Amino acid sequence: MASRGLLAHPILNTANETRPILISEIKDPLRLSCILGWGTKPNTKKVRVYAAKHNLPYISAEDGFLRSVGLGVSGSPLFSIVFDSRGIYYDATRSSDLEEMLESSDFQEDGALMETTRKAIREIREHHISKYNAAPDIEPGAISVSGRKRVLVVAQTLGDQSIRTGLAGGVSTDEILHAARNENPGAEICLKIHPDVLAGKKKSELNTRKAKAFCTIISEDVNPVSLLKHFDKVYTKTSQMGFEALLLGKEVVCFGMPFYAGWGVTDDRVACERRTKKRSVEEIFAAAYICYTHYFNPYTGKKSDIMETLYTLRKYRNISRRNAGTIFCFGFSGWKRAYIRSFFHSYQKNKILFCRSLEHAKKRGLNQNSSICIWGRVAFPKVEAFASSQAIQINRVEDGFVRSISLGSDLTQPYSLVVDSRGIYFDPTNESDLEHILSTTDFEKVPGLLERANEVRNQICKLRFSKYNGFRHGTIDIDLSKYEKVILVPGQVENDASMRFGGFGITNRSLLQRVRDENPDAYLIYKPHPDVVAGNRKGTINGSVLMSMCDKVVTNFSIDSCISVADEVHTITSLCGFDALLRGKKVFTYGLPFYSGWGLTVDKQVCKRRRRLLTIDELVASVLLLYPRYVHPKTGQFCELELLLEALKKEQSKFFLSPMYRFKKRCRDGVLRIIRRFWVMLTE
Repeated sequence: MASRGLLAHPILNTANETRPILISEIKDPLRLSCILGWGTKPNTKKVRVYAAKHNLPYISAEDGFLRSVGLGVSGSPLFSIVFDSRGIYYDATRSSDLEEMLESSDFQEDGALMETTRKAIREIREHHISKYNAAPDIEPGAISVSGRKRVLVVAQTLGDQSIRTGLAGGVSTDEILHAARNENPGAEICLKIHPDVLAGKKKSELNTRKAKAFCTIISEDVNPVSLLKHFDKVYTKTSQMGFEALLLGKEVVCFGMPFYAGWGVTDDRVACERRTKKRSVEEIFAAAYICYTHYFNPYTGKKSDIMETLYTLRKYRNISRRNAGTIFCFGFSGWKRAYIRSFFHSYQKNKILFCRSLEHAKKRGLNQNSSICIWGRVAFPKVEAFASSQAIQINRVEDGFVRSISLGSDLTQPYSLVVDSRGIYFDPTNESDLEHILSTTDFEKVPGLLERANEVRNQICKLRFSKYNGFRHGTIDIDLSKYEKVILVPGQVENDASMRFGGFGITNRSLLQRVRDENPDAYLIYKPHPDVVAGNRKGTINGSVLMSMCDKVVTNFSIDSCISVADEVHTITSLCGFDALLRGKKVFTYGLPFYSGWGLTVDKQVCKRRRRLLTIDELVASVLLLYPRYVHPKTGQFCELELLLEALKKEQSKFFLSPMYRFKKRCRDGVLRIIRRFWVMLTE
């Protein structure tokens, strides 16, 4: 392998069976199967010579055609890669695996491949998916409605390898501009600058000052597919935008020999004698984007495919766009401000401002172009009224459902948050984004979603995870022969928002008494909420009263230990009910938690909006995969739940197995708890 950067790509562990090592670490060439280098860069010359000397095949690697959300030069995680044993797709001076595939394969014989091709192209057209995807769609009205034919000339970066090896080195972009003007009299000519140039990462191949004399310069960073929809014809040397134009049915002129030229679908100004077949745009897409490319999901850490990649790119692009601009945050306590930025990362410009009041926010620039985030269901009447009058989006923010090892009330950073534009999941008085997802999602249309949900559910049960994961597991001894059934009643924080909005005035004590009255022969286990046990929140039941209503109180074991021994879980709105559903237990709800009303629980209350019957995997997919945002504990970057579970597993192992780690963590948590209580005293 030629570089440490290439070695670091996790996609190599999914795309190849062998273990990659650096060429500098090679001791015995006979043990190698191949040499791998990045594209046609000059630094690969040494390893090419090494491969030839030892009679080893050299394989070129390069970014795939659906690369990332943000720019590669900005470090955005990679979704796809290609490996080529003959050359590389953009090098027309010699054959490549892609070129050989297009010359020899019969794609039409593979019906499944062509069906996937058509689905992927529709997805690209409809949702504007490109190689890089952070740029916004072009604004309506940004291109004038003149009635004239529109021609787009695509500029590339200075030193682009695809220009040198794509047989386009002898022509300048100025010449292409002149050709576009002469061949399309009366047309409106526009020039698109490369996004790497706009980002200041690379230099352009042309002088834009000269170009301004006879064309319109598009210097804004906009989504390529959304831009191409406004044009009739595209001129390029070797840019991938030329192929995206073909996907949209546009006429494309090539002054070089990119991978899609020479097959009869483009107007070619140079020739490649090796390319003799006539191919359709769909066949070129099937070869390049599906057969030639390896896909990897950097947010799950697993091998992927084109349909899942298109969906995931769209998902994180939408998050990036929601996070763009200036976000004014209200109700975020001081310690939360340190971590909240990780959940609001954007590839576009953004700024996060924490404010005390509407007046404070106005002084800092709150206007119609801003967005607002409020923690939980904290009331800010003036802010909410102003937002309503100005049509400003309000998002409610709250901890997610797989949160951390230690308690949130101990100031432990969460690794999941929900950002809800309609309401918030624990408030059934209004529809939330979660309820909307549960009510409307066509789960079969999201690639691999239900399979992932099933795997995640099994993994959570195997790891015995819940929202907080710093409690030891243990066996609760019960002589089951003496009891009809075992019922778990989880205690809650009685002034918690889910109790205030969805609890219908029921208390821990009244619930426990009701369950006892209705199940006199059952063995009742009561598990107080860990925040209450820690003394951080309200919800304690007097000891003598408590023991008169239940058979056992459990404080020192995990919620999983309690659920595993129970036949039923009876709860007001506790997340424990959701955990019990994951583990196949019967759940009774007395309030309106987010997981009730979907046909999976026995409900004492009814929400008329919830009429759909769901499977457990559909519930899990919505609650754990579609609704929250996750960040990785180590990197602080976005990830999916699968990667977070692996990280929490390692963190929990340290917590339980290393006395020193646990001692340091408890000391830190103790100091933070003192700070928190001092903070509460000051703010109250």
